[in-house]
Amino acid sequence: MNERSVQTTRAALEDLKTRHIAFLRARLSSPAARAEWQKTVADVLDELRFAPLGRVVEPSSLVSALDAAITKQTVDTKLRPAIERLAREVHAVLVKEDATIGSFVPEHARRELAALFARPDVLPPKLVREIAESEAAREVMREVMADALKQFSERVNPFVAEWGLPSLMKKLGPFGLGGVGKAIDGLRVDFEKRLDPEIRKFLLGFSGKAVKNAAESILARGSEPPFVALRQRLAEFLLEQRFAEVMLDVDATTQGARIGVDVAAHLAAHATLAARRRAFVLAWVKENEEKPVSEVLASLGLPDKPPRELVEKLADATFPALLSTLGTPAAQAWLASIVAEFYDGLVAADEGTG
Repeated sequence: MNERSVQTTRAALEDLKTRHIAFLRARLSSPAARAEWQKTVADVLDELRFAPLGRVVEPSSLVSALDAAITKQTVDTKLRPAIERLAREVHAVLVKEDATIGSFVPEHARRELAALFARPDVLPPKLVREIAESEAAREVMREVMADALKQFSERVNPFVAEWGLPSLMKKLGPFGLGGVGKAIDGLRVDFEKRLDPEIRKFLLGFSGKAVKNAAESILARGSEPPFVALRQRLAEFLLEQRFAEVMLDVDATTQGARIGVDVAAHLAAHATLAARRRAFVLAWVKENEEKPVSEVLASLGLPDKPPRELVEKLADATFPALLSTLGTPAAQAWLASIVAEFYDGLVAADEGTG
């Protein structure tokens, strides 16, 4: 091949390369490409069902990707602002909702909820006993019992009750026992002064026992109809409320989101958990690498074949993102480099032959 023919071939290939790149750009953004994208994605996913998992998933790459994604820095700097903002925005939407919580819960879910709250173990026994051990519970019990004992003593106090000494003194009045009445009044005052301290002294030790007995009674009678009805009524009550009536304010909601992110960041930085995650992923892929993807999906309780209509809808929804991606300078340069690599190879081959 002479120099002129080589130059002609090179010029022709350069022209083809330019036209090929232009065609590819136009073709990928054409209306036909959208329909082809939907069909191709559905066909590809359908065919991948029969591929062994080990051909689809590379264990080392998956582990590396998870290690890169699950880090304290990622959670703190990338996820935290988004999650806290989402918590505030969701809170703002829910507090404006006029419908009750129950209006979003279907009837069969209500029945399941009632069945769940009918279980006596829905309230953990350990939690009930922990509450009973608290000083706050004992203080509440002391106050309630102190008030009850005071009211009871006022009704049965022989110094003031109608059936007690006042009635007796009326009957003895004609006998001139006025001095006895004064003595009894003195005894009454002294009795009442000592009554309150004695009640509190008694309850100081007894209230703890009373709270524990109450806790054990709640646990022992958890299956009885009145207690089942109480728990189910609490669930019904919650469903009858609006979100605004049971939610914390926006600051507390944001604080809750912040706590959740703090926990996630801590777990992301936990070396032992990271090692266990890597070992689990490697072992799981190794165990299933020869199995078809459809069989692996079925073992996880997932459909072995995603509904084609759903896949096509998702593909259609993602096409604008694909189109935008392919339209970026970086993607355009990549496509052009692939085409150029082919034509440059032809030129090099021709020149080498010559």
